[in-house]
Amino acid sequence: MHYFFVTTDELKTVRTIELAYEDLHHAHRVLRLKTGDRVAVADGRGLARQGVIALSEAHRVQVCLGDMLPPAESCLEITLFQSMAKGEKMDLIVRQAVELGVKKIVPVITGRSVSRWTSGRESGKLKRLQSIVRSAAGQCRRAFLPPVDRPYDFKSVLPLLTEQKSLVPWEGEGSLSLAQVLKQPSPVSMAVSLFIGPEGGFDSEEIEALLKSGAEAVHLGPRIMRTETAAAAAVVLIQAAWGDLSGEGECN
Repeated sequence: MHYFFVTTDELKTVRTIELAYEDLHHAHRVLRLKTGDRVAVADGRGLARQGVIALSEAHRVQVCLGDMLPPAESCLEITLFQSMAKGEKMDLIVRQAVELGVKKIVPVITGRSVSRWTSGRESGKLKRLQSIVRSAAGQCRRAFLPPVDRPYDFKSVLPLLTEQKSLVPWEGEGSLSLAQVLKQPSPVSMAVSLFIGPEGGFDSEEIEALLKSGAEAVHLGPRIMRTETAAAAAVVLIQAAWGDLSGEGECN
């Protein structure tokens, strides 16, 4: 079933709805959807309904809405603080984060970040990442669109880490593993901050600042992972232990 997103506050109550302008070509020309085809329509905030194509034209696709669809959201709210990565790596990180149930993505400029957006390119870069979020959410049938914030300077992120359980995978941590931490009960708030470092790793001052801000340093095992691999691996472990990837159908 193909997923589409619309901007509305009334998805729960309306009987018919038209697809957004940016979806018309894909729905009519690429997917060649026709009257009677089944689709799903979501509002990007967690609600989704079954639908049937009532009209499919080049400049207008109308959907007759039916039953609500069950939510695909984890009760664990993970905020991914991701050190800026260059090129397609950031695209991959965002796509995988959405598919794995991350609630929010915050790009962070660290001392060793290779990629640094200029003010003139920031808007275009964010628009691209938001498009990837939309595509990934539709692919995994997720009705919520995780926001991607503008890049934060490292120091401006630190106050945010004190508000919830904060974990920092770091190759310099030799004793405490993420797996060990995840044997503990899930946070009462069901909120977790995950801070992933850049390709060159955190410098000593950054790690010190993170720890002083309440973050807990952990390691992901004996191998050094690329930043895009570390992000996915850490989210999977967290969701499997505290979230909805345990195979039991609900959060722990």
